[in-house]
Order: sequence, then structure tokens, then C-alpha cells
Amino acid sequence: MKKALKKTVCLLFAVIMAFSVFSNFALADYARITERTPLLTDGKLTTTGWCPNNLFVYSRDDYHGNPFKLKEWDFYQISNERYCMQITVADISIAGAVDVTVFDMQTGEKIDKFSVSLLTFGRMNMSNDAMSSHSYHIDKSKFKLSIDVTDEKRTIVFRGKKSGREYNVNMTLDMLPVHESLTMAVPFENEKQFYLNQKINCMAATGTIDYGETHIEFKGKEDNSYCVLDWGRGVWPYHQVWWWGNGSTTLEDGSIFGFEIGWGFGNTDEGIENCVFYNGKAHKMGKIVLKNQDEVVNNWTGTDWILADEEGRFQLTMTPFYDNFTKSRVLVVGNICHQVFGRFNGTVTLDDGTVLEIKDMVAFVERSDNMW
Repeated sequence: MKKALKKTVCLLFAVIMAFSVFSNFALADYARITERTPLLTDGKLTTTGWCPNNLFVYSRDDYHGNPFKLKEWDFYQISNERYCMQITVADISIAGAVDVTVFDMQTGEKIDKFSVSLLTFGRMNMSNDAMSSHSYHIDKSKFKLSIDVTDEKRTIVFRGKKSGREYNVNMTLDMLPVHESLTMAVPFENEKQFYLNQKINCMAATGTIDYGETHIEFKGKEDNSYCVLDWGRGVWPYHQVWWWGNGSTTLEDGSIFGFEIGWGFGNTDEGIENCVFYNGKAHKMGKIVLKNQDEVVNNWTGTDWILADEEGRFQLTMTPFYDNFTKSRVLVVGNICHQVFGRFNGTVTLDDGTVLEIKDMVAFVERSDNMW
């Protein structure tokens, strides 16, 4: 009887410990926000946390610090296994920029067109919420962009000219019936600095890009054409280095999978930006590292990238094939970025223990060094 009781107690203890560990790796990084919360109070973060549907209430008017410091951006990346289009709308106070770029990951050909304005300080009228219905329009003689957002979809239309050629984009991004994302609010060491970010994965992208004689089609699930929206608002340190990885794909059984990973975004003791998405539902992850980082930075496309978490839930290896290298730094201002695309293979474990096998998923990881 004593042995049986002892065995029962030990088993119960093991179950409790296992549940504790699972709870820790699911939510230990920071609190889940469950109700509408003002992002800022007296110009500082009200609280840190994350949510699968944005519950933070943001307004540029709530920031009372240095007006040159506040940065707002919407970054859309639409890609399949060959082409990638990036559309950036950014207001970093001292300047505003709108950029439409497409590149071919097989040939390296790149087409870009941008518009810049100085001393914008909020005049670009960026949205306060990535998911609420809104529109953004810019209308210049050789640069016309419209982004319209509803509950069910986003449409992007661009008309411009590049090197005397017509450059036209028509794109539709469809939302899933249930479409969770990752929203996080974290501080930096300086309490007056903060970062509010929402990553919306798994938007099926259909549409066309035409540039001169070049015609590109995105066909949604049919050719693994998906979009991620990186929606960011915050006040950053002058110099910051981050690692960011993201991708979406259709699995063999037709399910839609995506992942969002990153580090270097604020104080990681307060929050970790790692999450996977399965058929529209978010599954929060703990700390993920690039295990062979030193080897990677010495040979960006010449070695596999080994990405893993501490609990064994995220175990993916990227075999790289294209480095979208950009360098915009002038003296002590600008960006240097290796955005490396590759094929991901491995396993991911969902909150309920379901193990997904990931095969040849095309996605990216980047290292970005920013002075801004």
C-alpha cells in the first residue's frame, strides 16, 4: 500500500512538473494581454505583453517625447518560391518613405521605385490599428499607391514608371475566417523607448506585377504565394541589431502554416517574438536561437542555418539559396541587412502536442544592423 501510494504521489508530482514546464515554455516569456489596454500612459508603456489579436490602443498623440524619435511603418512582403515583392510605407518623423520593390530570387533581377518626403512628423497618416478598416493613398505623377483594408481582405494597387517603363501592381491579400497574429509590446533599456509590433502571416496573395515586358503572377495557395505584414510603431535606440525570420506555406495536407521568429527587438526579458500559426491560430513559442550563428555570419549562403528552441518544439534547418543584401547606410545613418531566403525542413510542435513536419518551405531569416 505504501509503495502504491508513493508511486501515485511520484506520478502526480511528475504530471504537475510536466504541466509546469509546458506552461512555462508556452507563456513564460511575458504576459498575454486579454483586454483592451492603452499602449502608453504618461508617454511610457502601460504594460508589456502579447496577444493573438491586437488589444493595445495606440495613438501617436499619446507619445510625449522627442518628436524626432517616433517611428511608424507598414511593411508588406509578398512571396512565392521565386519572386518576392516588398511594399514599405514608413514615417520615421524626420522623413517619410514609400517603396515598391520586387526581386527574382533565381536571377537576382530587382525592380524598385520609391518616394521620399522630409520632416513628415505624422503627416503620412499611418493607421492606429493594423486590422481595422482603413486606407492609405499617395498620388504623385509617377508614383501612385493605394492600400485598402477591410475585415476580409487587403488590396494593393500601384501605378508608376521606372527607367521609362510602366510599373504596375495589382494585388489582393485574403484573410482567413479565423486569422490570429502576433502582437507584442516591449520596452528597451530606456523607459522612454518602446516597440509595438504586429506580425500578420498567412495572407494568401493573388495578383500581378507588370514591368515593361516582365509579367509576374502570384496565385495564392496554388503556388505558395503568401504575404506577411510587419506593422510597427515605436521609439528605438539609435543603434540596434536584430534577427528576424518569417514565412508562410501550404502543407501537404492543405493546411496553412506560418512562423514568426526574432530577437533583438527590445528587452527580451520582457518578451520574445516567436510564434507559429496553423490554419489561422497562433501558437506561442519560447526562446529560439540560431545555433551556428558565428558560422552563418561568415558565410551567409554557404552553410545551413540551424534554428532551435530549448523545449524541442521548433526544430528547423534552413538551406539558403538567395541573399537579398541591402546597404543604405550613409556615414552614421542607415541600414545594412542580409535577408537570406532558403528552404526550411524539420518539425514544429503545436500547443496541443501535434507535430507538424515541414518540408522544403521557402522562407527567410535576416540580420539587420540599423543606425537611425
